[in-house]
Amino acid sequence: MARKAPSQVRSDLPRRPSPRDSRAVVPGVSSRTLAEIARIERHRYEPGAAHGALSAWRALVYRRGPWVIYPNWNEDFPCCEPVWGNDREALEVFCHLLSRRAARELRAVLGPLDARFMDRTLNDPYAPPGDPWWRRRLERA
Repeated sequence: MARKAPSQVRSDLPRRPSPRDSRAVVPGVSSRTLAEIARIERHRYEPGAAHGALSAWRALVYRRGPWVIYPNWNEDFPCCEPVWGNDREALEVFCHLLSRRAARELRAVLGPLDARFMDRTLNDPYAPPGDPWWRRRLERA
């Protein structure tokens, strides 16, 4: 009975994806900043977490519908935190963990999105003052 060469056996095995394969690129930042983001993703999150959070935040900000948007709270569990704030919170963690230069680049990408979010939402005067600014917006009309 013929045997396969070890290299043939290894090539037939399913390949484990490397962090470089699954890392999505955050648009608008330099390669040096991308390297820092990838380092943070390796240690704290999963590969592509920054891109996923930025994409979800952008989707919320540019969501179709009436001009004033109300962030979605989880209707099934009214006692829980809003689902929409987790993406912006992850991006804020990235900004704090990056170097000053890299954080400035990421904040420059977030700036127009944050401004549009502020324009399209209403301030909640009864929100706890210790909450981040994106959670101090009205839940519903």
